[in-house]
Amino acid sequence: MTQPREILEAALKLDPMERAAIASEILESLADSRYGQLSPAWEDEIQRRLREVEAGRTEFIPAERVFAEVGAELQARRAR
Repeated sequence: MTQPREILEAALKLDPMERAAIASEILESLADSRYGQLSPAWEDEIQRRLREVEAGRTEFIPAERVFAEVGAELQARRAR
């Protein structure tokens, strides 16, 4: 049988649309497992956050900025 690492390496060579389709199918296959189940508390939190976004009460921060700030904080902590 093919090892998971070999499958991953082969999948990463596919074009983005093919990778997305495979990823979607794999994630969907987990939906009925315990890995695909969210606790009621997480479901509530997701719905609360969605309402905040839809109401326009959410500030979106670009990922680049978040990663830069986190990186700077980590460097500062390591320097201590």
